[in-house]
Amino acid sequence: MIKRISLLTFIFCCITAYSQQLPAGNPLLVHSNLPIAFNQVTVPSIVQAVDAVIKVSDARIEKITSVPAASKGGATTLMAFDELIYEIGDLSAKLQLISSTFTDDSTRNTANEAAEKLSVYSNSLYLNEALYNTMKQYASASKGKLKPNHEKFLNEVIVTFEKNGMKLNAAERKDLQALNEKLIAYSIQFDKNLAESKDSVEFSESELTGVPAITKAPWKRSNGKYMVVVNGPNYTEVMSNAESDATRHTMFLRYNNRAYPKNIQVLDSLFWYRRQFAEKLGFSSYAEYAVVDKMAKTPETVWQFEYDLQAKLTPHVTTEMNELRQLKHSLHPELPDSVFEWDLSYYRKKFLDTKYQLNTDEVKEYFEMNNTLAGMFTVYEKLFDIDIREAANVPVWYNKVKAYELYKDGKKIGNFYLDLFPRANKYTHFACFPISQYRVANGKEVVPVSALICNFPEGNAQQPSLLYHTDVVTLFHEFGHLVHSMLGRSDIASQGPFSVKGDFVEAPSQFLENWVWEYESLQLFAKHYKTGKVLPQSLFAKMKETRLVGVATNYIRQVYLGMLDFTYEDKYDSIKGTDLVQVSKDLNSMRQMPFVEGSHFIAGFTHLNGYAANYYGYLWSKVFAEDMFSVFKKNGVMDTKTGISYRKNILEKAATMEEIDMLRNFLQREPNSNAFLESLGIK
Repeated sequence: MIKRISLLTFIFCCITAYSQQLPAGNPLLVHSNLPIAFNQVTVPSIVQAVDAVIKVSDARIEKITSVPAASKGGATTLMAFDELIYEIGDLSAKLQLISSTFTDDSTRNTANEAAEKLSVYSNSLYLNEALYNTMKQYASASKGKLKPNHEKFLNEVIVTFEKNGMKLNAAERKDLQALNEKLIAYSIQFDKNLAESKDSVEFSESELTGVPAITKAPWKRSNGKYMVVVNGPNYTEVMSNAESDATRHTMFLRYNNRAYPKNIQVLDSLFWYRRQFAEKLGFSSYAEYAVVDKMAKTPETVWQFEYDLQAKLTPHVTTEMNELRQLKHSLHPELPDSVFEWDLSYYRKKFLDTKYQLNTDEVKEYFEMNNTLAGMFTVYEKLFDIDIREAANVPVWYNKVKAYELYKDGKKIGNFYLDLFPRANKYTHFACFPISQYRVANGKEVVPVSALICNFPEGNAQQPSLLYHTDVVTLFHEFGHLVHSMLGRSDIASQGPFSVKGDFVEAPSQFLENWVWEYESLQLFAKHYKTGKVLPQSLFAKMKETRLVGVATNYIRQVYLGMLDFTYEDKYDSIKGTDLVQVSKDLNSMRQMPFVEGSHFIAGFTHLNGYAANYYGYLWSKVFAEDMFSVFKKNGVMDTKTGISYRKNILEKAATMEEIDMLRNFLQREPNSNAFLESLGIK
């Protein structure tokens, strides 16, 4: 997942000239290749940075719009617009990181407030008639004179203006801006509610039977009970291992009620105001507004894609669920035969153990965090001919955050951070946060900066951090986003890597998940944390054999989430007045398991906030990810020549050309869905 910066500033997040008239010494306003002084970020520095950027931006808008008509075809207008958007986007990115990771309440809250203020301002730019007219005049004066990527960028700028209100009259634009301010406020509130949601569950020794002793040791209290903090890693351990049906049910409810009921109310407002926003712009739904500039183009295309997958997966889901029901009945005939969602991880693990003799706890022992990171770096280095080095004495926002530098051809091309483990008030999911984007200023490059903000299980005195294989998949996925952010380049800085279309942006990360399923790459780093022995081929063979176990159940969930997101955003009029949870319950039937009464998972479904009407993009992107990987399967999964071709044709292109053309250049043919369907076990 990529953490979105704001409604519009995410689209254009780079610059091509040094910022001017900004206060010296503010760590949030420095644009250089020196480490960002996160240890110097304070409440006053945040407030000062936002006020300064808004003031400077006002001056830049005045300068851009006052250019004589005869001069509007020159490069100055394009570069000045790029600089304007960069400064806002750059600070927005830093504020989002601070609000999602800093431990100090006042700093974090101030960053949230500042991010809201800056987002309101940035979105108002696309309702600025003088700025719009200037860019239209520039486009007219430059017609036929621009390089292809410049023309693409300029066309997208005009579309963005027009898509967001410039075809409306002044009064209508004012109403639209008021709606947008509400959307920004509710979006920030959603993330804040989830990050600040705190809960723990007390269990007895017997209630945690099945959970490894070394896992539950840190949970034990002086009264002999176990206090389990409700977070991602603990949830996974309980759901996968606890023998008690009641324990798993309890943990499921607590985890899937985070930020309830607050975020149900927030979502209700978000969906309502998005519908009003889209309607004012002449769209029949927010989904139509959201996909008009995506690869899918129309809601009808998205629905057809989802329905087609649902039909293909449904028979396989039936088979998988029947297998789990039979296993559950054989192990616990006293329980209902129905498989509930709190049963899935537990019985799937039992299924792997009984049918395939695959012990996932044994597999974990080959994926110690530090060794896995080093091995992942090695894989990426070999594939893309890059070099990753840990950086020492770099200021960070938390003492367990690590800093790194990325090199290509001996030259540093990026800096990044890894913030891997859960803590209070931190962002609760897994995402790549862009912090500062690549740019060229006065002939000098300023390299990009990004961070992975994750919530993997943390080690303790008894045992280091050991990752389930599914965790390794997630790690490779998120690092795929990060490497994309490091490698993308354009002479128009606003065409950064994360400005590719929203239903393609996941492809470069999903593509790299495949390497955790190939022995040629795994043997480079999958080593037992005690003995150092490489993952045995016999154990890997079992892992590979089970790759498709539960795949239909997993992917029907993805279809369900995509259709749920799209139902809220494309069929709002038909569900208006219906309880939002009831909508999620009604659609759940495609998963062929009962909806868990009393659960409200949508309150913690972050994509309903950040990926509005774009969750389908995960599966849409997956089609292209698997198609690209098919080239490596043909040429060799660790073939550097193929990796460099991928780097040059996909990653380095950023958003300088249409995604379909990037794919054609790399594949040397038209893309197709054959590899994707094969990855789902569908012939």
